[in-house]
Amino acid sequence: MTTMTIDTTMFESLHKQEAWKYTNVSAIAKIDFASTGSEVSAETISGYDLAKENPLVVFVNGTFNGDASRLVDGVEINAGKNGTVAARGDSFIPRGESDSLTITGSQKKTIHVLQLITGDSPVACYGNVMIYASQSETISVAETHVAFGEPSHVFMPCTEIVAEKDSNVSLVRSIRGSVMAYHLGSLHVCQHEHSTVQTHTITLGGKLIRNEVYAYLDGEYCESNFDGMYMLGQDQHVDNHLRVEHNEPHGNSREFYKGVLDKNAKSVFTGRIYVKQDAQQTDAKQTNQNILLSDKAEATARPQLEIYADDVKCTHGATTGEIDDEALLYLRSRAIPADSAQTLLIYAFLNESLDDLAEDGFRTALVDDLLANLPGGDFIRNL
Repeated sequence: MTTMTIDTTMFESLHKQEAWKYTNVSAIAKIDFASTGSEVSAETISGYDLAKENPLVVFVNGTFNGDASRLVDGVEINAGKNGTVAARGDSFIPRGESDSLTITGSQKKTIHVLQLITGDSPVACYGNVMIYASQSETISVAETHVAFGEPSHVFMPCTEIVAEKDSNVSLVRSIRGSVMAYHLGSLHVCQHEHSTVQTHTITLGGKLIRNEVYAYLDGEYCESNFDGMYMLGQDQHVDNHLRVEHNEPHGNSREFYKGVLDKNAKSVFTGRIYVKQDAQQTDAKQTNQNILLSDKAEATARPQLEIYADDVKCTHGATTGEIDDEALLYLRSRAIPADSAQTLLIYAFLNESLDDLAEDGFRTALVDDLLANLPGGDFIRNL
């Protein structure tokens, strides 16, 4: 199994760019990457196969694993259709070669894309996924990214979405696994008239995570929802960076990110809503909310509006605080132990980010991961 080589010198000074001001990835330049990774057992893959009746596409260190996958019509490997939307963005995350995935046509079931990164020594690899919904088609995709072990793996996935007129695309991305891994991912979205795109980015693992979203609403009456949820501790760092461009009238967009940070964890949220002069009657809202469980945890929020139209409704806001003492006291007065009471409040805070997800194996796995990282999680399971 061959992994991709990368030029790591760019990471040395990337934090000098304004967009990377609060996220320093220079340590990547010092990592000695292996030329090959490790195989993953069928048993391990089965443990992450969250919906065994659904299509499954498995990649290990950027290489397609056909034996473990279940392909259907409209799911193609190395079809050569990737890169058209990503070329519009100004991301500094490098894009490189890997086995690529293209998803087209209306799909009856959610397609699960499983990206596994593993090796006894650090591995650097890419991922390339294109979701193309033609007119009136509906596509639902769930991506799971998992890095294994102690090495400082680096995974750089790029997902692109093209939503043609009247189409509907839903994407859930979950980042899990080793607290030593680096995850530098980008999502690029192009929407046309009357299309709907809804994405959820769930971050529950990794040492340093950068999630970028570049969205272009190129048609009238587009509906866009970009949601995110993160829960980190130790010395983990997450940076959610979004730019949503309203290029035509009557577009609606929502960016809603919520996070809980413990110990020395840090989060950065940078969101920019850009409204062109002709994009009248745009309705856009941007929100970032954080709860800090430690005096050493930090949350930095930079919501931004850049508006050139005069008939719009655009808002942005950010809040950072601690657990509500009155709510905690109320639960304690009902004979709920302290850890369980705090867990209940955290779960209620974060669960809002999962409300729109379908009740299926993917949502169940995300909730299980969330509760596993919370003290007193079994209390909620038993409710």
